[in-house]
Amino acid sequence: MQTFKCLIQHIKTPKWLYKPFVLFAMVATANASSSQLCKSGIATTSTYFVPHIKDYCSGSKPCKKFLKQVRMQGSGTLSGNRLLTYTGKTRSLGSCDTAFGASGKCLIPFFSVAADPRYYSMGDIIRMPALEGKRIRMPNGKTVIHPGYLIVHDTGGAIKGPNRFDMFTGSYGLNDKDNVFGYKGSRDLRMTDVNDCTKSFSTVRRNSYDYQNSLAMLEDILSDVYSSKRSIASYQSYKKGSR
Repeated sequence: MQTFKCLIQHIKTPKWLYKPFVLFAMVATANASSSQLCKSGIATTSTYFVPHIKDYCSGSKPCKKFLKQVRMQGSGTLSGNRLLTYTGKTRSLGSCDTAFGASGKCLIPFFSVAADPRYYSMGDIIRMPALEGKRIRMPNGKTVIHPGYLIVHDTGGAIKGPNRFDMFTGSYGLNDKDNVFGYKGSRDLRMTDVNDCTKSFSTVRRNSYDYQNSLAMLEDILSDVYSSKRSIASYQSYKKGSR
């Protein structure tokens, strides 16, 4: 999710729609303000995804519907294995099949999360027991048994607070039947309601005793999902404009 300022700067809104849009953006951002976070140790969650131009436009040129989603989600995929960011810049995806987070790493559906960099370093691991043992169908068609571990790979302008997390769902939108974090997911897996204070979590910090074992377990599980082993936690400093 983008900051309110970034949204206003990049959306060309008709004058007669400007005031309603401003009001809506302010209300949407306020819905997840730090004053409304769940209590300590309980996650306040939302989701984001990466839209593909073919699902919104009839041709290869970005249309208004697609650009709207790019501004809301942070980036979107174009034909030719390219990524369009909300700043209007394009870059090659290379071997990445989703998008890049503020960490510089390729985001992993149902494992990568955005968090507040004031409280978390890129690569910190979030333990969420509600996810452990759940069967999830990944966007590439493979199925994974979730270990209950997530990894901080991104940030977001509206993601503020020590227990505020934005869950990445790959190409799955909120209404996709396979998006277990979306509206069609079961109650214990849904991550769409910032007022649902039912999911406890704890943090495995990069410099903690348990970190290497937790990271190794994550990499082993993901090696069964992807054809090659992914490096998911080499630290890079936060870069503005990533999301």
